[in-house]
Amino acid sequence: MPQPFSGAVMTNNGAALLTRAQAGEIKIEFTRMVVGNGTYSASEKTLAKLQQATKLKSQKNSYTLSDIDVYSNYSVKVTGLITNQDPVSHETLVTEGYYINEIGLYAKPSGGASDTEVLYSIAITSGPNGDFMPPYNGYNPAQITQDYFATVNNSTEVTINTAGAALLAEDTNKLRDDTTKMKCKIGIDNGLIYVQAISE
Repeated sequence: MPQPFSGAVMTNNGAALLTRAQAGEIKIEFTRMVVGNGTYSASEKTLAKLQQATKLKSQKNSYTLSDIDVYSNYSVKVTGLITNQDPVSHETLVTEGYYINEIGLYAKPSGGASDTEVLYSIAITSGPNGDFMPPYNGYNPAQITQDYFATVNNSTEVTINTAGAALLAEDTNKLRDDTTKMKCKIGIDNGLIYVQAISE
């Protein structure tokens, strides 16, 4: 049974990135989702402490994002596949099991260098431990499709980096449904999925 997480908290670095986007200086590009097994005391779970986070306490794995959806005018839902075996390269990602106690979402200015990336938001489990990610057994990978809701200034001005991400079944169905409603082509440019209308 999935273990509950407390509400996601935008970090101070994430807020600074959002301020720049609101000023029209940049567009935000969400780059990856990370998970870890760090444990937090009651004093570390406060809003003020979580806003100061620049990384997870004990990061275990990092995952490329596979999808983004507009949730409201000021928020988006990004999706990542958390797994113990990479579905594209088949590389084993988890050799020693752990509890997923913390999840982070990274972002940077669109087109910015990798060193401009910041921990945009963090969420921690509300209980003592989150879901258990087992080590890969060589046969059946464990997979969690993780949705993460993030506040943005304008949901149409946000991208995700999907380089190396697995296309989830629901993503494929959504793309198929969307493209049957209009004449268009789908492509990937520098790791970003795009849909381009074709004029008749």
